[in-house]
Amino acid sequence: MTTGLSKGIGVRLGRVLGLLGLAVTSAALAGGAARLFGGIAGRVDHSFAENDGVKTHYVGLGRGPLVVLIHGIPEFWYSWRQQLAPLAEAGFRVVAVDQRGFNRSDKPIRREAYATRHVVEDIAAVIRQEGYRRAHIVGHDSGALVAWLFATSHPEMTGKLTVLSVPHPNAFVQELAANPAQHEASAYARRMQHEDARAAFRVGPIGVLRDPLGWPLYAAADARTDHRAVTAFYQQNYPRPPYTVNHALPKVQAPTLVVHGRNDRFLLASGHARNGAWTQLEPQTVMLDAGHFVHQEAPEAVNRALLRWLREAP
Repeated sequence: MTTGLSKGIGVRLGRVLGLLGLAVTSAALAGGAARLFGGIAGRVDHSFAENDGVKTHYVGLGRGPLVVLIHGIPEFWYSWRQQLAPLAEAGFRVVAVDQRGFNRSDKPIRREAYATRHVVEDIAAVIRQEGYRRAHIVGHDSGALVAWLFATSHPEMTGKLTVLSVPHPNAFVQELAANPAQHEASAYARRMQHEDARAAFRVGPIGVLRDPLGWPLYAAADARTDHRAVTAFYQQNYPRPPYTVNHALPKVQAPTLVVHGRNDRFLLASGHARNGAWTQLEPQTVMLDAGHFVHQEAPEAVNRALLRWLREAP
């Protein structure tokens, strides 16, 4: 069900490490990343959940009501390194997944396997594996799209919903159709929808540029990731013209918090103006002085917003 690392992985990994002028082997990274870079990587427990033959790797910390964190592209569970401990210390059981195709999760060969309906069921499998019937769902970027669709597909399993950066799928389609600036900002995604497209970004370089001290973890995750998963996700899920609203999509029943970096160059803040048309309750929206990776660029503000939101009575 999974693909192996290609013969050229050593060359690609070397390019990642070349960003810092470091020369280490992939074996040393895979075996020693947690030791080389302590902190949260040494505190979490590791588990797998299975959905239709595909195993999803995830890490966990803490005890209490379940919170599921879903990373975006091109990242892995460590995207949430600054949220895991604060949420766990506040009395939650927090799990952060590796989406299929990334890091330690399985890597289906067929592009169709990266359609969001399958990723949604991966999240449901994680919740069941943890022994819970429902969870608070938090997603960023592609993980936010999965979070929105999880809430519509599994309202019975969704406590509170928190989305970072990405508007509701129908609101985003409307924004693409109506706002030339968003259409232009999405040009990178349309390029990756071409049949022979290559991924425009990778786990290693993206991570190292924001968090240089974490290079062992990013390089190891980059080596484990099938980067065709990046283009497959965009090919299967990113809106294509003509931009048409999906009226069959149920309204989101869960109370919803939206957190957005107003300096995001890829997803413009104006897209969130239409979210309320597609939710039963008007979403709460928090705008922060940050860019696309809002939970990493403004972690303390995001954590305050998350904790306040999760502690509030439904």
